[in-house]
Amino acid sequence: MAEDKELKRGLTLPMAVFIIIGMVIGSSIWISPAAYLSRTGPAIFIAYMLAVIPGIFVAYCCAYVGSALPVGGGSYMVSSRLMGKFVGFMVVWLIILAVCAALAFLGATFALFIAEIFMIPEESRMMFVIIVGIVVLIAFYLLNFLHVEISGLVEMIITIVGDILVMIIFLIAAFSHYDSGNFDPMFPLGVSPVLFAALVFFFSYTGFTLILDVAGEVKNPQKNIPRALLISIPVLLILYTLQALMVAGIHPYNKPVGTVTEIIRSGGILPGGFIVIITILIALAIASTLHPLYLAFSRDFLMAGRDELFPKKFAKLHPKFKTPIPALTLLLIVGIIFLVTFIPLFGPQFGIATTAVLLSAVTAVVVLILQIPLCIAAIRLHKKFPELHEKSGFKPSLRSIKIMSILGAVSSFVFILLLFTDPDAGLIIAIIVFPYAGIGVVVYLIRKAVLKKRGIDMDEVVKGWPEQITFE
Repeated sequence: MAEDKELKRGLTLPMAVFIIIGMVIGSSIWISPAAYLSRTGPAIFIAYMLAVIPGIFVAYCCAYVGSALPVGGGSYMVSSRLMGKFVGFMVVWLIILAVCAALAFLGATFALFIAEIFMIPEESRMMFVIIVGIVVLIAFYLLNFLHVEISGLVEMIITIVGDILVMIIFLIAAFSHYDSGNFDPMFPLGVSPVLFAALVFFFSYTGFTLILDVAGEVKNPQKNIPRALLISIPVLLILYTLQALMVAGIHPYNKPVGTVTEIIRSGGILPGGFIVIITILIALAIASTLHPLYLAFSRDFLMAGRDELFPKKFAKLHPKFKTPIPALTLLLIVGIIFLVTFIPLFGPQFGIATTAVLLSAVTAVVVLILQIPLCIAAIRLHKKFPELHEKSGFKPSLRSIKIMSILGAVSSFVFILLLFTDPDAGLIIAIIVFPYAGIGVVVYLIRKAVLKKRGIDMDEVVKGWPEQITFE
């Protein structure tokens, strides 16, 4: 088994499960079921059931690769060892963009929910969002200084309270308002809108690859990584489907609405005081996604620093807590830069909420791009490292691996293309992601030349594993 001797294996199976759930569930479940109800009709819950299918392909690959290569910074390690040094570098380079755009999106969205609670006036909302967004990004940055088992425990608590509890409260409260007559007819607009919504809702299931990045800190990873994915997928499917089913049951599809909280207010689902509590819990749900972003993806910089594809200072761990402080600091700084740049720049034109969503589109397209080499790597693993394939805790047939990997890569590529059907999202992606990737190629070539002058052959480096990695 591949095991990192410095990163502490402090994440239990329940912690791993809730890290995945906390990462996958975001604020979209409180927006999309309501916003798309008028476009799909009451069969919107079926769209969530269909949307999980492409996510299963990627999760399947993660279960196999993660149990065979349970090392810290799995996204980098898997791509660099199985796809080569250039792909490994570009994966980490793109992670910077994806994570920091997500931090800015989540920081701004968190602040917007807090602004709603305190009824901050529109003229002051921009400054409020920026200040509160920075504060929450710093707070979770500091939280990730702590031992990984403490971070994992905190994530469990936040996910249970902020994600799961708030959904259960809504489901129970809405049950008495449920009207089965809203489902007659089930497909008033036809089947096609439901199928298209399923494509859109796929983004609600992205985040399974995160388990690879904390794999070096999961206890008994060969068994617990596949188990964590096996448990989290049905839990997410049930929560999403029930939420969408209840939204359709309490609100007629032909009355357009923007968010689930609007339905709660207009339908008298909960008393006014409880609506404030729900809003606070939704803000916690956003925080449950903020936390694992820092926790997981900082490990990729750690491992890339050890290989020296990135500056070696990223290879440093805190002497007491064994956490990658330089990598965490980089994510914080760039995340704040995104927050204080994009929100004021595009907020006046598109609105703060829409600007935040556009930032999430940047994250979405990068995540989809990163899933493609992961799926290809799963196909190559048994050939390049047959001994790891044999020791894998989840070892399906080679034919199954190939089929699921191809489906995962193809579906990811299709969803990248679908993102460009939205003019605003497509424009933001084009002016941010493509130039950023081009700069990454230049930075890679410069770094490669610097390492060559120092006598470091990266082709040889990525053939093996860092000194801190051993096979037992």
